[in-house]
Amino acid sequence: MGTLTMITSLAPTTSDDLSHFNTGCPFSATNSPGRRFRRLLILVAALMLSACASNPYQPLIDNMTAVKARAESQKMGEIRVNVAVPSPEETMAIFDLPLYDRGVQPVWIEVTNGGATQLRYAPFGTDPDYVPPFEVAYTNKAGFSKAAHRKMERYLHKHTMPRTIEPGQVQSGFVFTQARPGTKGVNIDLFGPAAEEAYSLLFFVTVPGFAADHAQVNFEALYTPAEMAEFDLPGFRKALTTLPCCSSDRSGGREGDPLNLVLVGNGDDVLQALLRAGWFERLAAEQGTSSTAEAAYLYGRTADAVFRTQRPGTGPRSELRLWKAPMRVDGKSVWLGDAVHYIASPDEPNALDPDIDDARDFFLQDLWYSQGLAGFAWLQGPNVVSIEQPRQDIMGANYFTDGYRVVLWSSGKPVSMLKADYISWDKPPKR
Repeated sequence: MGTLTMITSLAPTTSDDLSHFNTGCPFSATNSPGRRFRRLLILVAALMLSACASNPYQPLIDNMTAVKARAESQKMGEIRVNVAVPSPEETMAIFDLPLYDRGVQPVWIEVTNGGATQLRYAPFGTDPDYVPPFEVAYTNKAGFSKAAHRKMERYLHKHTMPRTIEPGQVQSGFVFTQARPGTKGVNIDLFGPAAEEAYSLLFFVTVPGFAADHAQVNFEALYTPAEMAEFDLPGFRKALTTLPCCSSDRSGGREGDPLNLVLVGNGDDVLQALLRAGWFERLAAEQGTSSTAEAAYLYGRTADAVFRTQRPGTGPRSELRLWKAPMRVDGKSVWLGDAVHYIASPDEPNALDPDIDDARDFFLQDLWYSQGLAGFAWLQGPNVVSIEQPRQDIMGANYFTDGYRVVLWSSGKPVSMLKADYISWDKPPKR
């Protein structure tokens, strides 16, 4: 555009407008030097615009070598499935498109059908909001010529995961899912002609270039063996009543949000249950930013892990902050945390929903419905705050609560909602 501006500045001043422009005799009165210059100017602008819209489309599927090398693999009977997720840089090299910038994350899938019957793959099971290849091409066509756009359509279509895998066949390709930061939960559903020939495999795939906050924590070094208390179930219930009601600021002089939940489970089980429920990890790069998560302290440190779930776009979100506690129950780790909901807007990104209990109950339901809940119990505590006399947290936001804390046993493997145990400790809250 700098060239066009320079040429415009050199154009002679004339009262003629382009509505009188014609293609008559070059010596006619309507084809003066000023008009010929304008014709040249239009031609230059058209050529520049044409050049901008004529970028070649140069994808290269050979850039898949590193992606395939780190693929996660699972086997069920005669079926083997490999899954990998390319990074943004790898995606650009493979597709010649900045798909991540448009909220699209390609997932590579390879299915080996060693059985005797045809299998069908359902991309809906991987992501109900998956993007068809021609839509991917349409939303990325700007800057490409019509021929390049057609090439893009055919390339994306060719490298999309086929729906059908015949006996003895190996099929592979991409599903274009909604992009999300952090570890990628990938579900693969395969169906044969009979009910017993249905396969469902769940992968948790690391995406290069992403570092979660909890990956920076050495959990084994947080407590010495002498500091780690071991409990059976009755002892665990009693120990929970001695835990602090809330987080605090760094000095310990001001209370934060209520610690309204306890998670029981070893690290991998907790992580898999949260990912399956649609919670995503906080970037390590986000640590140190100004937020409630950075202001809240427990056990002398900020949260070991922060997870969020958010509606499309930027705005309302739920947040879960977890600290590993110096205790184990029946050999499993214990995590103390708080769940909050932000009724946010661009102007007030940290506007807290004062009904803290609703965020707690949402988390219980979310874990239950996503089949990540093995059991749960309720504990009534003394930290009751009425809606008429709300309390303020570290950031000055008002909240109220019934004082209950929910205790949840997480499961890395799916558990039917009907099989989640209800442990009868205190009566559930009346809401």
